[in-house]
Amino acid sequence: MFRVGMIGAGLIAPRHIAAVAAHPDTVLAAVADLCEDRARAAAEPCGAAVYTDYRVMLDQAKPDIVIINLPHALHEACVLACAERGIHILLEKPMSVSYASCLRMIDACRRNHVFLQIGHIQRYMPHNRAARMLIESGKLGSLVMLCDQRTINYFVPTRPAWFFRRETAGGGIWMNYGAHSLDKLCYLTNSRVASVTGSCTWCAENADVDGSAQVLARTESGVSETISLCGYSVVPQDETMIYLTNGSLRLHTGRGLWLSQGGEYVPVEIDSSYLPFNAQWNDFIEGIRCGCLMHCSGEYAADIIRHIESVWT
Repeated sequence: MFRVGMIGAGLIAPRHIAAVAAHPDTVLAAVADLCEDRARAAAEPCGAAVYTDYRVMLDQAKPDIVIINLPHALHEACVLACAERGIHILLEKPMSVSYASCLRMIDACRRNHVFLQIGHIQRYMPHNRAARMLIESGKLGSLVMLCDQRTINYFVPTRPAWFFRRETAGGGIWMNYGAHSLDKLCYLTNSRVASVTGSCTWCAENADVDGSAQVLARTESGVSETISLCGYSVVPQDETMIYLTNGSLRLHTGRGLWLSQGGEYVPVEIDSSYLPFNAQWNDFIEGIRCGCLMHCSGEYAADIIRHIESVWT
């Protein structure tokens, strides 16, 4: 039985906690959050201990694994603290605020024989999985290109203020949602990103992070994708168009998938019982047991950050 510690009990934490509870070989042992009430609300239903200092939690609760859900700029220090104690780590994306920071984290985990997996969830989303199966089936011919568009009112008061500061977030919509777009591209094409070029804008008041990004990405397999992200005053949209030689797919991750072979788009049936965070957790535990991570290693996630940085330089 693996004892699990949760560091950060924010919005994404309940999904991770549910995944831990659903696995027969893991139990939530402790939760740490600067807000004690938030830590308690997450911990008490599972009978877990409550802490306001994650370092104290690591030393007293002695978890075998931690799940880290913290502001991006805090990832490195937390990962290093866990690695030094020999604790395996599932870290929420994006990996860190810089490629150099990612490399330090990878080195610390390697030296301490710790498994580090990054929570790039796109490969576990049921609509994305169905799209990849159709691509690989050959039913629609050869993959030609993708167009990914996401618009969201990014600079809203309900988003925590640390997202709007480069120092704490690393970047804006390109860092936060671009990491998803690049990861989705890698998953759908079964290939790594080879190059990225593009530009961002910084037009939001009271923020020093980017609010839009227009990018062209190419994979090592030769497939290209345009990525268009806008976080200003927009109508929210999340659509990935996938073009093949004998048809196309319209993918709304989390909402639906439609197929066309030259005519009207028709819906594709999706297995709604598939739970992404549970599947991610199952893979992580299996990777620890087998001694080899199945997906989303630190090296993979660091490469995503390297390509994000390249657009800003």
